[in-house]
Amino acid sequence: MIFALVCLVGVIFSVLSTLAWFRKKNFLEAFVMGVIMWFFAHIVASMGLFVIDRYTIFRAGCGAAAISAAVFAVMLFRYNGKPFRLHHMIKDKYSIRNMLIPILISLIAVPFVSAKNEFFGMGQDQGVYQTQAILFMNGDTKRQKDLSEYSDLETDHEREMFRHDVEEELRGYDIPNEDYSDTVYDRSVSDVSGIIHGIPTYSALLAMWGTLFGMENMQGFETIIYICLIFLVHFICRNLKLKDVTSFCACVGTAAAPVVIWVAKSSLTEMILSLIPVLFLYFLTDDEAPDSKWLSVIPIAVFGCYHVSLYTMLPMFVLIYGGMYVFTRERQYAVLMPVTVAGYLGSYFMMRQIQPMYTMNNYSPVFFAGVNVNNITTVITIVSAAAFAAVLLFVFIVNKRTPSNFSATKFARGAGDSKVFNMLLRLMLILPTAFIIVRAVLKYSGWSEASHLTLVGFAVNTGLILFPLGVVFACISPKFFAERPQKLVLFIMFFYCILFYSMFLRLEIQHYYYYSRYLAPFIPIAMIFCAAVLDRFGGKLLIPVTAAGIIYLVPYDTFLMQNKDDSRIEWSILSDLTDFVDENDCIVISRGYVSRLWLPMRSMTGAKIVPEDENDPEQIERLAARYGGVLVLTDKSLYAEDYTLVYSNVLHHIEDDLNTTGKIAPMSLGYWSVDEDIRIYFYDKYRFMYTAAEDYDRMSGVSGLESSFCWTDSEEAQVECLLYPDDYNITLELGGALPLDMIGTDSFEVTLLLDGEKVGTQFITADNNGGKLHYRVDEDKIKDGENVLEIQTPLWKAAVLNPADTRTLGIPIKSVRFSPAS
Repeated sequence: MIFALVCLVGVIFSVLSTLAWFRKKNFLEAFVMGVIMWFFAHIVASMGLFVIDRYTIFRAGCGAAAISAAVFAVMLFRYNGKPFRLHHMIKDKYSIRNMLIPILISLIAVPFVSAKNEFFGMGQDQGVYQTQAILFMNGDTKRQKDLSEYSDLETDHEREMFRHDVEEELRGYDIPNEDYSDTVYDRSVSDVSGIIHGIPTYSALLAMWGTLFGMENMQGFETIIYICLIFLVHFICRNLKLKDVTSFCACVGTAAAPVVIWVAKSSLTEMILSLIPVLFLYFLTDDEAPDSKWLSVIPIAVFGCYHVSLYTMLPMFVLIYGGMYVFTRERQYAVLMPVTVAGYLGSYFMMRQIQPMYTMNNYSPVFFAGVNVNNITTVITIVSAAAFAAVLLFVFIVNKRTPSNFSATKFARGAGDSKVFNMLLRLMLILPTAFIIVRAVLKYSGWSEASHLTLVGFAVNTGLILFPLGVVFACISPKFFAERPQKLVLFIMFFYCILFYSMFLRLEIQHYYYYSRYLAPFIPIAMIFCAAVLDRFGGKLLIPVTAAGIIYLVPYDTFLMQNKDDSRIEWSILSDLTDFVDENDCIVISRGYVSRLWLPMRSMTGAKIVPEDENDPEQIERLAARYGGVLVLTDKSLYAEDYTLVYSNVLHHIEDDLNTTGKIAPMSLGYWSVDEDIRIYFYDKYRFMYTAAEDYDRMSGVSGLESSFCWTDSEEAQVECLLYPDDYNITLELGGALPLDMIGTDSFEVTLLLDGEKVGTQFITADNNGGKLHYRVDEDKIKDGENVLEIQTPLWKAAVLNPADTRTLGIPIKSVRFSPAS
């Protein structure tokens, strides 16, 4: 409750800050910006905490609220305590008419992304992010993790098998080798200590949302980001002074892009990443606030706290700032260039501090000409320093060559009229496209291979027709982009994010939809660019082109809406499994579930987790002697007398089969799906667990069986138990909650006796009502063989709940379990 209040306060301050800053804009525009900025504040706050290894979910929420409150305080200072223009707000700030396009499209589009994918587990980025979030939600927030079970193992064979399972099954649990250059990894912890894959600021968002709305809903904020993306596309079209029909088509195309829909249903970083280039473009095209273009550095700064791939986009940001400085000679761009370079260098060191192995792996494409993991930091520092000096020199030269009567309007008009400049823009479109086509002709033997080209991916995700039309008409009339710096920014972003990216950074994509997610951050740029080029033709061209594209995409979008991808276990089943495990238990997980359930079950229950060794028949016997209670989590049926089934279910394993795809694009129209049995068995040779459902004939002083439990109806109910002398922990599991308030008590006494000797007394209260009661009994009170467990409770009238019920009841018993005490 406190954490929810902290987050709410943070959102309120963030929205108030944007309402104050964007005083002349529509309320909804400022509100959307406030929501985005709150997510960004959370990313920045959690990044700072990760750097010093002091992250917790609560601290990150407080950090985001503090950042938002600080920004609002600045707004109060800036506007002398009166940040809101009430007369303007009353006049037109709350107008909905100008926001009908993104509102209506969002209402139609949200059902396509509302059903999120389920839990995946280790082995793939989205499952790793989910797992990391679960660890955060259960208090495991330190940078370097460890598996303490390894220290409990007694033989070299056990330790060897355990290490092998960690390395083979926990893909995404990074353990650097001895020769790996590192800054934070502590090898003295253990041989199986590791750092989770990825920069954890995205997992922090998942954990924050999961804490607020439940673990199974941790991906829910992706829908909010999806809606914000639609609104941002509309805002940019308005900034560029495009027609309403153009804005409508750009918003529809962005919302309907299959890759964007797939990412919005997944737990991957790309949904947030899609906001960064679009928000950058939004600020640089906002002519209503010409002195606030410096705000465009905010998404770059967040990028530096969020994803290592900043280095691939950095040249574009610096190039655009440099171009804007040349065209406008505004000092803010001269400042932003070196600030961006310095910020990138700081980002590199922060990410290297948090996850060095992941950071180095992402820089591996630049490992050539002697650059490697051991010297990359020196190289980046030198290159950044050189770039910093170069942009300062560039600013100095441009400033020196700027005449005193410089006019940005005349300069832009001259560039637009320049045949050389227009030809340069044409070549920036033609040469990359020709290069990609030639490479495809030389490399591929047919369309099935060529359809995996990244450029084709952009085309099909924007409706197949709009993209080539946009490129062709842009080549015919590049002056459209040369006449205004704001439009030139869009052109440069299209060139770099789409054409340059498709030519050098990622020529092809071999796996839809998983690897095609890298297109998602740039699809809105492609949509806005192509729609802007065709804006002069109006609805006569844009409407049929967009309609044809949507018709082409409908089968893919409908399939994505109705199906879940990359789901290896339902969230509900994951939650159910933890109900049968205590922190004193040891769980043996069968091979098929190790990657999925090892870390989540360990974090959520506190139990010891050991993967099954099928070649070691004595493994469970040793673990039972070591830990006491042993559970087996498996897909098999165990019929031996040593096992008692306590839970079973069927999960649905769904993944892309890579085969059922469209004829033009390799986007899936079918998933591979299989049902898998999952069971929990309690291991005990002497069957030390007695359930109402299975052992009702051993009970007396109880009423009839109701589903999986029965009520005691005597003050001295009994359960006949077969035990051998040992120290035991007794767990009495209730089958439901008592109506304490209607009974007229705050606590309900439950006393256990074994063979007439008192074991102990526990009380049912509001905190444990409907849960479990725990007792301990010593070996000297137990006979070898049959023992009688007596359950003493007061009785109450069932008529307090139902006047027609004449029974006198005690407590609802679901099971009694004897766990050998460790």
